[in-house]
Amino acid sequence: MSMRMSMRAVLFCVPSLFLVGCLHNPQTVQQPGTDIQSFIEVWEQYEELYPLFDHKGIDWKETGHRYFPLAAQCENEDELLLVIAEMLGELEDPSIRLSNFATEEFIWTFSREYNSNYDMDVLVDYYLEPNGWAGWQDGYSEGFGWCDPSVLPYAFMDTIPYTDSLPVGLDSLDAFVAACIENDLPAIILDIRMNPYGDTRYGDVCGHEFMGRFTDHSRPGAIYRSRSGPEYDQYYDQRPAVYPAGPGQYTGTVILLVGENSRNSCESMTANFINFPNVVLVGNTTGGSVSTTSNVQISDLWYVRVVRTTVLTYLKYWIEGAGIPPDIYVEATESDFAAGIDPVLDYAIELLGEYR
Repeated sequence: MSMRMSMRAVLFCVPSLFLVGCLHNPQTVQQPGTDIQSFIEVWEQYEELYPLFDHKGIDWKETGHRYFPLAAQCENEDELLLVIAEMLGELEDPSIRLSNFATEEFIWTFSREYNSNYDMDVLVDYYLEPNGWAGWQDGYSEGFGWCDPSVLPYAFMDTIPYTDSLPVGLDSLDAFVAACIENDLPAIILDIRMNPYGDTRYGDVCGHEFMGRFTDHSRPGAIYRSRSGPEYDQYYDQRPAVYPAGPGQYTGTVILLVGENSRNSCESMTANFINFPNVVLVGNTTGGSVSTTSNVQISDLWYVRVVRTTVLTYLKYWIEGAGIPPDIYVEATESDFAAGIDPVLDYAIELLGEYR
């Protein structure tokens, strides 16, 4: 087992050694049929980093005790991977998976059913194209589309720009924001129902840069929570504010469209936006899957997603497993989409009229 260099890691090595020392006992556990170091490393990484044990009421040491004998009985790596996946599945965290980057195989440890409250074909054919659709150039390259603000002040995000693509993505956003300011619009629609991927974590400026286009002074942000010690209820909370960003800020009402498919970085963005007094959430409760992960290699080809951070609202409301409820709930069904109707967007368009 590799030596940890930080003091924090030194604190965490004790329970890991406890697990191995107690369970790797020839009197109680047979000699493993394959190298189970990857099992131990995965358990150890989560024991050290996972920020949701206390919130979910999970004793990870007890979980490791139950799964260690199963790992020791494995005859090959394939069997061991399934044991690891089953153990991680007890966390009921849909952000966790095992990945083979060479073959693009995935083993998901847990899944939830998410009902989308939008249909992209309906959105494009019945709403965007008839209203001066622009952006979304070259397919998905920009990940940002909008209508002519003088006709319908609406924009959607398919991608939150990453740091290396920040200028390209935000140039498109700035053009939309500038048009909204020039037209002196009292309200606009921002649609993030399509679960845009990308980073809104503290330290990754993109999401905060995006939100900074919609406030003229600093706003409190979400809480980015990680573990700070060996106990499951020891946390370190980052509370970054959102500051004005870009050449201009739109400070009218932002009608933010969300739904169950709004997860991960999109949900993190929502957790920040709810602190803006000019933002109104319309649609359905977000997906409740807002863990920040990194890929850790556990064999020659396989990686595991390790959860390092979760996001809470500024008032310490846990989002994982619960989601963020909208201010105004609007139901959308498959029969609506089949009829070429987007009830969420229709409601938002009606709401625009109330601000004029």
